[in-house]
Amino acid sequence: MVSRYVNGGYIREADYIPPRRSWQQDYTWTSTQDRCSGRLKLVAYCPHSKVAWMQEWKEVANASLEKSLSKIIADIEHAAIALVSKLEEADRQAEIERQKRAAEWDQYLRRENAKKIEQSVKESRDDLSQIIQRWAQAVAVEQFFKGVEERATSLTGERQEYALERVRKAREFLGSSDPLDFFLEWKSPVERYEPRYPRSGDGETKD
Repeated sequence: MVSRYVNGGYIREADYIPPRRSWQQDYTWTSTQDRCSGRLKLVAYCPHSKVAWMQEWKEVANASLEKSLSKIIADIEHAAIALVSKLEEADRQAEIERQKRAAEWDQYLRRENAKKIEQSVKESRDDLSQIIQRWAQAVAVEQFFKGVEERATSLTGERQEYALERVRKAREFLGSSDPLDFFLEWKSPVERYEPRYPRSGDGETKD
């Protein structure tokens, strides 16, 4: 609203009365400011985020809102009837959007599930291949030691004792050579990752 600065303070422009005498002057100017008008304003709106509706009623100089209550109530009731279908449509669209997001999230989880299944299969296959190689190597080492021990039996005295002691130290240095120890440490794909969804061919339809 338009306000007037008069001698150190602001008043409403409508309330300003200029000095009657010409030789009296106020230190004054006008400006636009947000000020309380002292009049009531009633605002009705729809709180639903997807439905935009608002209506307002303002008091004017010679008419209070009290005299317009019947009309205001009628306007709100009329608007409420029209808003019902809009709210239902907004809820329907929100449910469609929720289902869409749920489906997208489900597809994402299924893709991640398939990736983890493939990764667990690959890791199990690679580990098993390494275990087979280690198994073959362990068998070869064991055969080597047994061959040395058999040859050592043909020796006599200190030479035989020295050869067998060297075999013992070599076994200790290499550690366990039992191939079964390696195999017992291996994990199957399901032991590495338990699928949340069945794999393709097990009841799941590919996208």
